[in-house]
Amino acid sequence: MPNLKEKLIESIIHSIIIMIISLFITYIIIMNSYNIFWMSFFSFIGLIFLIIYIRKPYKKEYLVINSWLCMIFIIFIGSLIGKFIPLSTLIVLSIGIPIVDIISFTKAGSKTANAKVMANKNSMAKLIVYGKSFKNNNPIPTKGLGDFLFYTILLSGIYKLSSDFNFILYGAGLIFLGCTINWIIVCFIYNKKWYKGFPATFIPLISVLPLFLKLMK
Repeated sequence: MPNLKEKLIESIIHSIIIMIISLFITYIIIMNSYNIFWMSFFSFIGLIFLIIYIRKPYKKEYLVINSWLCMIFIIFIGSLIGKFIPLSTLIVLSIGIPIVDIISFTKAGSKTANAKVMANKNSMAKLIVYGKSFKNNNPIPTKGLGDFLFYTILLSGIYKLSSDFNFILYGAGLIFLGCTINWIIVCFIYNKKWYKGFPATFIPLISVLPLFLKLMK
């Protein structure tokens, strides 16, 4: 159990670091989202990279660098999606993704596509962003690529509604707050027999929802 707690703490530390970096990258990319050509170019390259990466067997020594590349490409893709999808679609995605995320962690959702992917260790290993252990340089799992995609779409949607970079920072802070609440909850339940993980999208959505509602008025 002490070893499990140690792993959890290290994972949370890496999650915090990566989350801050990812939100900063997201902010920079959305700030430059007026350049459709480069946004589309990097999104296309990223999509090709993701397809090739997911289809090929992974090598443990390259998990960290490949996961970071995937994360950056996912941020480009998420920014582009958030920029072009209609507001109604954005609302549906914002609500639908967390619901599916929650169901996937329940017994009732064990047959969903999301749950099946999570159960496939080989596939799941390539859909997580990793930090590098401070002790032995082993990859430390943090969040899934889908989580970063979701956060990016939310922030891109906020910018679409506000056209104000300050609101992106505000939204990023709220998403980080939601993630922090997630980490705190996990600290209390990680050693339960039924624990298989915790959805990383619902609470960040709830955290940023008041801002969305304010901007939609």
